Amino acid sequence: MNQNSTQLQTRPSAEALDIIRNETALSRYPLHRLANKGIISINIRKLDEKGAATLLWEVTYNNKYGQPGPLAYKLDTLIINQRIDEAGRPVAKVLRLGSLRDIADELGHQPNGENTSGIKKALRQNASAFITAKITYKALDKTERTLEADFSRYSIIFTGEKLPNGLTADAVYLVLNDIYMEVLNNATRRPLDYDYLRDLAPAAQRFYEIISYQMLPAIKYNQRAKLTYSEFCMFSTMTRYVQFEQVKKQMYKIHVPHVRAGYIAKIEYEATTDENGQPDWNIFYLPGETAKRQQLAFDFSVPYIRRDRTKPAPKPQKPKPAMLSIPEQLPLASQTPATQNAEDLVKRFYRLRYGQEQLPTEREIGEANSYLADSEAWASYLIEFAARQGKEKDGFPNDFGGVKKLVSQAKEPYETKRKEREALALKKARQSHQEAHSGAYHAFLGELLGGRLQSSLPEAFAAFADQEKSVYTFHKVRAEKSSISARVVEAYYGEEERVRRLIKFIDENPKSGIPNFWQWDEKMNPNPFRTKT
Repeated sequence: MNQNSTQLQTRPSAEALDIIRNETALSRYPLHRLANKGIISINIRKLDEKGAATLLWEVTYNNKYGQPGPLAYKLDTLIINQRIDEAGRPVAKVLRLGSLRDIADELGHQPNGENTSGIKKALRQNASAFITAKITYKALDKTERTLEADFSRYSIIFTGEKLPNGLTADAVYLVLNDIYMEVLNNATRRPLDYDYLRDLAPAAQRFYEIISYQMLPAIKYNQRAKLTYSEFCMFSTMTRYVQFEQVKKQMYKIHVPHVRAGYIAKIEYEATTDENGQPDWNIFYLPGETAKRQQLAFDFSVPYIRRDRTKPAPKPQKPKPAMLSIPEQLPLASQTPATQNAEDLVKRFYRLRYGQEQLPTEREIGEANSYLADSEAWASYLIEFAARQGKEKDGFPNDFGGVKKLVSQAKEPYETKRKEREALALKKARQSHQEAHSGAYHAFLGELLGGRLQSSLPEAFAAFADQEKSVYTFHKVRAEKSSISARVVEAYYGEEERVRRLIKFIDENPKSGIPNFWQWDEKMNPNPFRTKT
């Protein structure tokens, strides 16, 4: 059988991969924070010897809508990029996205009021993201072009608003801005596996988008793909660490879904430094079978068949990766992670006892594993407890085997501390959850104030309205003499202020029937708070 016939047998059909083709100019650079909360600075600059900028990428956002986050990122990469890809070239200036419910369904969200309001806010976050750029990119005519501009990419028109042609919008539409259209029509494009892209969490998805630039030629030329850790952090907005243990832990979470999917077969690190002398790492990736299958489809330029992407697509069976495919977890080939943890525990004991490490015996490894079987936290606490006993009561065992005599003494204080840690962790988790979903809750309250409150809870509405009138009258009378009251009156009917006052009313009137955040979260939030079991 010749080489060509072999390729024809392994060539994937159009249904094997649902390919999306994205421009390669702007998509290289970050626009969103991938974490669920917080604010990150997106400001990339490279200067020449004279201090002039050779590369500039800065993204600012509208304080009213907030910084584009994970939902805005998914909207951009899965919905908007798909519509742009479908439009072909030259891309149309006005693109139809569909209704908010359609978009929610396409993203895999249950399309209810809270989700659609969140999507509406995310669309506004994307539209109001303002880019200051000085970049170069490869154009279709093989030339290198420079983009130096301050711009936003597109405007949003919601259902019921006026389109540029004067008609009333029957769905959500994008109106592409001229600078963005020029890039879309002239920049080269690259293929990605849409189904693979859609199933990834934001950080892992961004990794796929970044590494794919190196992965495709690596497969063609039978090499490893290379990614510098600092470069990944810069182009993904991830926190950059300088300690290797932190780097491994951070990247492990991002690598895992790709290793499990067979996209990556092997990972290796090489220590280096960046141009400022800071610790850095080159990360090398051996392409897996899934990456090779994608490349085969991309090379053949398979004309994809448009599917209903609101429903999960049937996927071919992906190869199961080897259990030991991530060498970053395996410092020595002969050691499993459990053995390594047990050895570390014994060595730590001897460092605390004598100030230096001692090679563990097989018996000590077995005892260490018995403590680790409960949990790493318990094993670590037990060793520290033994150290305190030695300092305070001259009861430090001479060897690791003596630790077992202290198990019963250590258990009660350990359980007390464990419960305290769990209570604190639960408190922080609830705070984090409330911060992450407060926008959706506020949107829900905004809808209540738009008329639903008066119709569904007339008594509560009347009480709130009476309070509103009383407070407004008080400040209105004092406005001419008090700058504080004047500012209150000026902002009184703003939606944010009304929502804030309604939250205060709910807190002061728990029996009003209007749900507070946690009541709303339990009954109406599609992603309510759940404690880990």
